[in-house]
Amino acid sequence: MNLITKGMVTVSTKHQFRARVKNTNYDYLEDYQIVNDYGNIGETLDAILQEHKELKKNDWNLQYIAHTVSTQVNNTLSTELNRVRLGTNNTDRNSQILIELLQGFMQMQNLEHIVTTDLNKPPFLTEVENLIQEKITTLKQRKDSKRG
Repeated sequence: MNLITKGMVTVSTKHQFRARVKNTNYDYLEDYQIVNDYGNIGETLDAILQEHKELKKNDWNLQYIAHTVSTQVNNTLSTELNRVRLGTNNTDRNSQILIELLQGFMQMQNLEHIVTTDLNKPPFLTEVENLIQEKITTLKQRKDSKRG
């Protein structure tokens, strides 16, 4: 029992009260008291309440950490997705420019029909496809080496 002595008067730092609890809860308190070697039910309740406070504090800390991590992940993903979106927009814009140039060229030549690559794939097209694939692979390797 915690006691504070002031001069010749002893003052207790504990509060005494009566409480009714369910039989199962009282059995739990008694078992907890025996297992943990507490002198009385009051000490047992103090220990359980202290554990509860610690668990509640830890739960708050876990919620805070989870919120912080999820915010950081969200910010990082937003940045990366924005970069992907900008790259896609740039590719779309370049594709539209090429289509317009090709359409203008075909109109200037008065072409009404074209031979598609499924009918005749010229060697220069294969060469260009290979060149583009090499460029994409090189850029991917550079990007991966910067991350690592």
